[in-house]
Amino acid sequence: MSTEHATPHAKKSLIVGVAGGSASGKSTFTAALLPALEAGAPPLCAEVFSMDRYFFRGAESGPKFISPSTGQEMADNNHPDSADNARLVADLDARAAAEDAPDVLIVEGLMALNVAMIRERLDLRLFIELDADERALRRLLRDMSRARGNPDPQFIVTYYRECARVGHARYVEPSRVHADLILRGDADLERTVPLIAAVIRDRLAARRP
Repeated sequence: MSTEHATPHAKKSLIVGVAGGSASGKSTFTAALLPALEAGAPPLCAEVFSMDRYFFRGAESGPKFISPSTGQEMADNNHPDSADNARLVADLDARAAAEDAPDVLIVEGLMALNVAMIRERLDLRLFIELDADERALRRLLRDMSRARGNPDPQFIVTYYRECARVGHARYVEPSRVHADLILRGDADLERTVPLIAAVIRDRLAARRP
């Protein structure tokens, strides 16, 4: 029997997953969705679980790869096991079942639809798509302008080619088949966000007596 859309643990929150490639617009969309839920009618309390918070980021327990260009062993942050998924799920279950659980919990990250233990807890599955060249350019500008690892453009481009692009093709892009809705990462948020907020409200209303 399939566990897709199953609810294996008692929960009070509607759980929404937001997946998509690196720099596709997941965080931007999620940031815009929060105030739309909180300020709409009825107002909803929403919280975000970012998978980035659970990254191993080079720890011994995290996955590695050997750079074809340098021969150096590097952290693979574009693999389903790059985050502590078990800890994320435990925290998610606890928050969703808490007395003060929010109306909506949003799980945002590359592998939100790839990892089965996360995916089966989602009541609504969203995938943010964007053309590869646009994602690559966004990632380059983002990583050069922020204190996020090595800001050297050569390193950023090489890591994208050897790791991020590979992980996207193997794991992220195929996970779109699990999505309930696919959104463009360059779409007008003033149009898409209210639509998704309305879907969330409808699903919450359908669950409540």
